[in-house]
Amino acid sequence: MSLYRQKIFPALSAFLWVIFLFLDLTGLGDSTWVKYASICLCCLTALLGATTTDGRLVAAALCFTVAADWFLLVRNDHYEWGIGLFIIVQLFYALRLFYLRGKKICIWELVLRCVSFLLFFLLFLLAGYFLIFKLGALFESDWVHEKGDFLSPLLFFLVSVSLPYVIPVWIYFSNLCINAAGAFALKKHLFAIGLVLFILCDLCVGAYNLALCFDFTLSFAQVGMWFFYLPSQVLIVLSQETEKGVLHETAI
Repeated sequence: MSLYRQKIFPALSAFLWVIFLFLDLTGLGDSTWVKYASICLCCLTALLGATTTDGRLVAAALCFTVAADWFLLVRNDHYEWGIGLFIIVQLFYALRLFYLRGKKICIWELVLRCVSFLLFFLLFLLAGYFLIFKLGALFESDWVHEKGDFLSPLLFFLVSVSLPYVIPVWIYFSNLCINAAGAFALKKHLFAIGLVLFILCDLCVGAYNLALCFDFTLSFAQVGMWFFYLPSQVLIVLSQETEKGVLHETAI
């Protein structure tokens, strides 16, 4: 088992990583199933190491990762399901940090999670104010000014309906960043670096979506998503505790 985790699994992952990057860079074929197979490999390896509480938490997170990628990568639809499943992934990683601390609550981390929610809602309401009053003034709409008091409470709902991914994406990404900071604070380096690569992947996803919205090509972001994503999952699996009291990363 140790030989598989330390040698065979990284080698297989690297092989699949090279294959789908080659396909993406050359355009010689569709890399979707190669990418999905690489994530399934990570999940299978995590399940094989689910012999401790930490191991089971990582394995559970990877199972939800596989499910999320089914929607976001393979089906390429129902993105709200994919994002929602990734939120659950981050909740498992937050729970993992809780157990790694000896079931102690980290005050600064709890405060950051609360502040991230409050900051988002504040920015959302400020955006609503801008839409109602500033744009209303720009178009000299007396109706907007007259009905502004009535519209203000409804704005948050209307904007959230028109932008259904904003709230879950914020919840997911803020918790991912906080989890990465928590992993660094605990000196769980493989886990922390894996989460940082996860962040870089998501930044590439955001850049790519912006490129689509503004109708320009950003090739690096398109390739960079999985350039960072698979290594992030491999490192997270390798950080898994497979024996009681010993994180696997200490054996690498």
